[in-house]
Amino acid sequence: MLEVTLDKSKLQEFLRLLGQNRRLFAPVKDRMGTIFSEVADPSLICLDGLNTNLSPKELVFPQWETLYTFKEDHLNETELKVQETVLFGARPCDARALELLDRVFTWEGIDDPYYLSRRAKTCVVALACNTPGEACFCSSVGGSPAGEVGADVLAFDLGDRLYLRVLTERGEALLKEASTITEETTEEDKQKAQQAAAEAEKQLHPISIPEDLATLRESFDAEIWEELGLKCLGCGTCAYVCPTCHCFDITDESRKGVGRRVRSWDTCAFSLFTLHGSGHNPRITQAARYRQRVLHKFLYCPENFGEAFCVGCGRCITNCPAGLDLRAVLERLVSSVKVS
Repeated sequence: MLEVTLDKSKLQEFLRLLGQNRRLFAPVKDRMGTIFSEVADPSLICLDGLNTNLSPKELVFPQWETLYTFKEDHLNETELKVQETVLFGARPCDARALELLDRVFTWEGIDDPYYLSRRAKTCVVALACNTPGEACFCSSVGGSPAGEVGADVLAFDLGDRLYLRVLTERGEALLKEASTITEETTEEDKQKAQQAAAEAEKQLHPISIPEDLATLRESFDAEIWEELGLKCLGCGTCAYVCPTCHCFDITDESRKGVGRRVRSWDTCAFSLFTLHGSGHNPRITQAARYRQRVLHKFLYCPENFGEAFCVGCGRCITNCPAGLDLRAVLERLVSSVKVS
């Protein structure tokens, strides 16, 4: 596959070339840090930060979207108008999260056309981490600061230049459009990229992750959940910043016979999430709801998809208003129920 080097002095020109006839999404600064946003001016892009406040999953799985509109007895499906898109500067954890979401929205042969139409037209240029954040733990959940899963191109920041490694045919076609300003990669650049990846890996602190699913199932009635439930506010912040959370609700909004059907993000942290029409709620306590979040990622998803749905980005840790640290929760769970 193609490997090229880009001098950073040509980065804005590079991004303009990639953004021709496409939407360009990349990290930009906001009042709280950085977010992914559509960018018209490449000079606004910020690549020197850590993880953005929100993951880029909203690009392919919007926080809300209208599926249908209706007027009296007439139902009209929303026409999907999806543009070719470049997601530039996503961290490897976020790129890997997209690959996990792909499995959800194609599970058991049931394809979600809304998600898949956007995903099919999104080319991901991931940026390897030279300095992981304090809350990052990607290597403990099967990832890496230079992970390739879910990306079409993987970029390494070498200081004055970027080393770009193509991973897919789509990525190769994208980089060929900027071939006039890229250079052939040297062995020195490759070695520097490998060294940077190794150094980043050393900065991470491995934690114990529950792997014995049979024993983890036995934790369902463990006392630890009651203690954690007392701390959890049920605000849903962890789910909304998480790159792999994918629960949603579908509601009909109408007035005088005119309305729409809307899909919007939801979370098991909310008390209404499992409320039945009868008024019964099988997860009536916050302890039960917090347990659902953790077991869904580390028990139910491994049973259904073969691996945990956590990429170690650390957003739930840095953004939790109650100070709940998923790493500490997992390590306590390992010790309290003797999961190996």
